[in-house]
Amino acid sequence: MNRPIIKKLPTELANLISAGEVVERPASVVKELVENSIDANATVIRIELIDAGIKKVSIIDDGCGMTEDDINLAVLPHATSKIATADDLFSIATLGFRGEALPSISSVSKVTISSSIDGYNGIQKKYVAGTIKETKNISFPKGTAIEVEDLFFNTPARFKHLSNASTELSHILSFVNRCSLAYPNIAFILSNNSKVLYATTGDGDYAMIIRSIYGHEVAKNMISFEDSNGMYKIHGFTSTNSVFRSNKNSITMMINNRIIKNNNLTFAITDAYKSTLPIGKYPITILMIDADTRLVDVNVHPTKQEVRFTDEYELRRLITKAITNALSSIEMVYSQEIKSTTNVYEKSILEKNKKIEWDDFVVSSPLPAKDSMVKEEPFTNKDDEIKKSNKIENDDLDEDFNYEFDEPIVSKPNYILKEETYEQPTFELRSENHSFFKDMKYIGQYNKTYLLLEKDDNLYLLDQHAGMERFMYEMISSKLNESTPETYELMIPLKMELPAYEINLVLEKEDEFAKLGITFEQFGTNTLLIRNIPVWIPSDLQSEYLNDIFSNVINNKKANRSVILDELAMTMSCRKSIKANMNISLEEVNELLRKLDECKNPFTCPHGRPTIIKFTKYEIEKLFKRVI
Repeated sequence: MNRPIIKKLPTELANLISAGEVVERPASVVKELVENSIDANATVIRIELIDAGIKKVSIIDDGCGMTEDDINLAVLPHATSKIATADDLFSIATLGFRGEALPSISSVSKVTISSSIDGYNGIQKKYVAGTIKETKNISFPKGTAIEVEDLFFNTPARFKHLSNASTELSHILSFVNRCSLAYPNIAFILSNNSKVLYATTGDGDYAMIIRSIYGHEVAKNMISFEDSNGMYKIHGFTSTNSVFRSNKNSITMMINNRIIKNNNLTFAITDAYKSTLPIGKYPITILMIDADTRLVDVNVHPTKQEVRFTDEYELRRLITKAITNALSSIEMVYSQEIKSTTNVYEKSILEKNKKIEWDDFVVSSPLPAKDSMVKEEPFTNKDDEIKKSNKIENDDLDEDFNYEFDEPIVSKPNYILKEETYEQPTFELRSENHSFFKDMKYIGQYNKTYLLLEKDDNLYLLDQHAGMERFMYEMISSKLNESTPETYELMIPLKMELPAYEINLVLEKEDEFAKLGITFEQFGTNTLLIRNIPVWIPSDLQSEYLNDIFSNVINNKKANRSVILDELAMTMSCRKSIKANMNISLEEVNELLRKLDECKNPFTCPHGRPTIIKFTKYEIEKLFKRVI
């Protein structure tokens, strides 16, 4: 066997290897080129796509531009204008600095670079797989335009693993949305196949940007926060308890205007909502961190989204404290009573389906706060503006929605993850008449969580949440699996406002939603009108149920239908059930026992925990030493 010889890789091969880390999809191209435009002091950045960037990505800016020598260097590995010495790595103030983006992109695509520094005399160069093919002088306005065509044309395996156009477009929209939040003074215009999908004015109006991304109702329910310590200054906007999402995708974080991902800081944000939001719900938060560049290490990963902080623990404490203080400054009232708003037509249908009717069990649901933080006038990030307690009037609002794209998460109650393992008890088969709970006598409630029941000289402890969760799971599961679900048309369509990058994914799965009995139509850029829904969805919880359904169907991209529906049933049943630490009336107890007798397996919850535990008379007397 010949001894392997170490040798220097050709530049072309090195660029291909680098591209594997930097360029994952069209959104990666958009990210790197837009960041270059921002570093070039552009005030207007146009992102023009053909077929969601799979066919072509064009980035046009009005920045400082490049000379022919600049372009020649820009396509070489590790050539950059951002840093010059090793010390510069420890105080990076620009978005780019590695000198990898353009050579990585040009090595796996066909690139055309046009630029001018004076607004008259320009230069244009064309590259194919990193090799120069054409150079010519042109007349060109001040700035730079970079066109990237046929991405991964020379790496078929990479091209094969691209998602469909809707998914790729959603990634690009998501990035541009966040970029506009980080740089409100830059005008961003995003178009796909000549159709403008998103645009900002660049006038620093945070309220307008938030409205354009999340919708008007969300913008009205955002509050401002700010705080600082000796190292960090934070400010931003976060949602009240009236608006929340089913995952963490609407948490946007920036350090010195750089968009970042950091799980520890995400936990710091959600910690502020521990006793405020329902289990499995997350806020919409825009967190902006200002710090000395020497306190932040951004040279962690080629994508430059992962960063390390000096004394991150203190930063986490600062974030949690700032948001907690902001939330405590407004009135956040939860109502435990569901008000009936069922119209006559809905009542007539529900009367025919009493077995699946939502009963008057007590369920906590958030009410809008009386005050809200986002005013109708523009917001700025100036210190004197941030220090003001910004609030606006709030109306009764529907819940807001969001779906995961980067890392799909099926929300589950936190306590399930913390449970200790135990041996699953074995139960006897049920009799045909299903009357195990029928003759039970209610004694009382222990710790507002467990129902004390008596039957045949035996004492039973019934977990009220687990019991209701079992019934809801079987009911929802059966309805979701109906081949032709019974539906009704809403007299007043339900309006759902979604970010533009989510609309495409929803429309793509329109047939899947129709199978579940949900029909809708697009109304404007980021709004859906829900026309029909299944009869089993409670009229007072339509928004929350639809939120969970949309989230699960979209996020489970690779799961088959049965897995998706089972996950959806489990998630929804837990959230819509009677909670622990909640008083329950005798009438509700009897109704719960009746519902459990309708279940196929009332003895365990959907997650395998027991719903009821039996204590025999002998076991109790033995504890009291009455018997030996």
